[in-house]
Amino acid sequence: MKKRPVIPRLDGGPQTILLVEEVVRSVAFYRDQLRLDLKDGDTDRYAEFDSGDGGALLLVKRDGTIAPMAAQGTAGTANALTFLVEEDGYEAWKNWLVKRGVEIDREAKWIHGGRSLFVRDPDGRRIEFKTAAVVKAPSRPPMPIVKKPD
Repeated sequence: MKKRPVIPRLDGGPQTILLVEEVVRSVAFYRDQLRLDLKDGDTDRYAEFDSGDGGALLLVKRDGTIAPMAAQGTAGTANALTFLVEEDGYEAWKNWLVKRGVEIDREAKWIHGGRSLFVRDPDGRRIEFKTAAVVKAPSRPPMPIVKKPD
């Protein structure tokens, strides 16, 4: 068997690009309401946030000078974001958002455990705060193996 070469682990996560109507308005929402760290930008054209685990959230002005390049990167992508939150942080996030006037669109409890809280960003995108699912073992024993006669 051939040995696999040892190479360094890749760091970094996905980059999400959102086209927005007003960069300043969206920066205020993602920085102040969602508490993401602003890394770079010139709010006339774009802003870049650290979205955790090496990921980046890039907000690009819809009709700005870099929008055509960003539009190619967003073609066919969903119009929603999901952030994972710890179960014990769910209520804290809910309270934080409500106190800051962010309307809760909906909450959901999932069949395999976990729950989600949905809000909208200034451009109407759905933002989900989701706890991890808890996959439960089946409540019935597995079916017995029946041997066929020879």
